[in-house]
Amino acid sequence: MKDFCIYSKKCSSCHLCNLSMAEQLRYKENICRRTVGRLCRVEPITPSPKTEGYRNKAQFVFKREGKRIVSGLYKSSTHSVMVAQSCTVCSDTANEIVRSLCKLFFSFKVMPYDPYTGRGWLKSVVIREAVGTGEVMAVINGADAVFPAKRTFATALQKACPALTTAVCTVNRDQKKLFTGKQSEVLFGKGSITDILCGEKFIISPSSFYQINHDQTEQLYQKAIELAQLSGRECVLDAYCGVGTIGIVAARHAKAVHAVELNPAAIADAKRNAKLNGIENIRFISADSKDYAKALAEDGEHIDVAFIDPPRAGCSASFLKSLARLSPDRIVYISCNPETQARDIKVLGRLGYKAQVCYPYDMFPHTNHTECAVLLNKSTP
Repeated sequence: MKDFCIYSKKCSSCHLCNLSMAEQLRYKENICRRTVGRLCRVEPITPSPKTEGYRNKAQFVFKREGKRIVSGLYKSSTHSVMVAQSCTVCSDTANEIVRSLCKLFFSFKVMPYDPYTGRGWLKSVVIREAVGTGEVMAVINGADAVFPAKRTFATALQKACPALTTAVCTVNRDQKKLFTGKQSEVLFGKGSITDILCGEKFIISPSSFYQINHDQTEQLYQKAIELAQLSGRECVLDAYCGVGTIGIVAARHAKAVHAVELNPAAIADAKRNAKLNGIENIRFISADSKDYAKALAEDGEHIDVAFIDPPRAGCSASFLKSLARLSPDRIVYISCNPETQARDIKVLGRLGYKAQVCYPYDMFPHTNHTECAVLLNKSTP
């Protein structure tokens, strides 16, 4: 794809930007057919509603260049900053805020951090947007808690970037990590933003995991709910639940939902989200999914439908074994990695489940990543 981005050759994050959108979609659909397609029918891939400016989370790093501070992105697999005034897959709002921040950082003498020498303070900036409400958050990540003139800086930031509804400063003392730290301080606003997804409200804090393509996520989740065939009488398991997105959407159509996630901060966000939406038939548990599924099975619990949305590494064999013991009638498996998804579907096949259909979604246009929703049914003896 010509002239997609002037930085694409140096950045190399958008792996497929030299291809037309039709070629990209064909390439991704073929990946799904070569992996999951060996186990079930694969439907045509669903294109993303947006192919540019679709990211609701933008991450930038910075460097000193002469008498100015410039923003950029890391070159692939390095800590070398490639100067870029904008990112094509990020929104105009995010790009404009980062350009304004460059000027503010220079005027306030906030020096970028050098991961090789450990000198400097400014590690990165993350811009998070709530597409459903228009709220925008800036997360400024520093090397330590000393941010001179931060109150004056916060006032200047509000004036320079009226689109921002909140700004947060975090501290990350780990020399190897450059993005959001654990220790945080709100500079202005409420310290979080609230999005609307599939009709439900979700609070996004600085470190929350949240799908980056809002409009495509809605299509994916609507398909997941459709595949689950919920009637209002089912007991549902939402494994790897994150901040509770799928579980909360499913709770409107189910009798009860067990939602489990290892990250306690994500569970805290999930509980807030359930309360925000008035959802009372969902229980959030901070635990390893395999341990919780095993405990439910040992207690003789039955699950009618399971949603699983693991990280790229996929599910452990012990989790899949415990899930099969719970004997759900249907499993909806969402994955951003068709290879590990196919591996896990084979394991579930040996445990009595048959994959029926795969729906691929282009969640990340111009990259080589694809998201898939697969329905598995319990095999009849």
